[in-house]
This record gives sequence, C-alpha cells and structure tokens, in this order.
Amino acid sequence: FKLRYSRKASILEWDSDSFTDCLPCEVDAIEEEIIELVQKLKVGPKWWPGMESLSLEEANGEARRVCESKLLAALDGFPNLPHASTQWNGYKYKRSNTGLSLEDWGDEEVTDANRTENKDGTVSYEAHAIHFADPYGGLCNVVKLVIKVEVIPADIASK
Repeated sequence: FKLRYSRKASILEWDSDSFTDCLPCEVDAIEEEIIELVQKLKVGPKWWPGMESLSLEEANGEARRVCESKLLAALDGFPNLPHASTQWNGYKYKRSNTGLSLEDWGDEEVTDANRTENKDGTVSYEAHAIHFADPYGGLCNVVKLVIKVEVIPADIASK
C-alpha cells in the first residue's frame, strides 16, 4: 500500500480592508498577491515515502498518523510564510459582529468522523485548518486548508 498526501487551500472570505487603502488600479495586483500566497500553501498530491511494505491495517493506521502530523504542522504555521497564520483570535476580534465561528468551517482535529472507508478496506482521512493570508499585516483573509491522506493499493498506485 502507498499513502497519497495533499493539501488544498482556498480563500473562504476576503477581508474588506484588503483593498481600503489602494487605488482602483492596484486592486488586481493586491488580489493576485494574496492569491499567490494562498497557492504557496498547496501541496501535491504526492506519495508518502516508505509505506510500500505495510499491511492494510498498518497503512490505514499510518494514514491517520500522517494526517494528524500534517494538521498539527499546519496549525503551527509556516515559517517560510509568516503572514499565512492561524490568527483566529485576531479574526474573532476584528469580526466580532459577524457571528461566525470556527465551527462554521470544520474541525481542526482528525477523528473517525474525518475518515472515509472504501470498498476495498482502504481509508482516507481529511482534516481542515483555518489560516489567514495577509502579505502586509493586520488583514484577515480567511483561508481554508484541506489536508487529505489516502491509502492506495500498490498495484493501483504504480499505474
């Protein structure tokens, strides 16, 4: 069996302050810069190394462990992208009148509820994390990260 890992990122909500202090001709460039920052958060899909000799049960367990470790890494932030942060408290303060909460976007943990079992007995796990794309500081463009780890039979993975 092999494990396939991916991380998707998409903007859920734009901070209206992103474009407050710019000229109309600058809006597209600022939007592109923020989108580029979000694109840097994406990974894969790619194969996780060293899983070829695992049994089905071991591979399924390892899928959960990899998903958990990648989620924890995402929640710790990205040192090479300092403004792609998990500043949930800053968001709550800035958007306290909206009534939105983290639960509106999914759990930041890996549980059996995040697991999908396939007909062949393999599983996949999917976890979500919320980040904020902000190349300037002080903005809260909400970004949802979707981390997915799938167990793939080796014969299918080799095709």
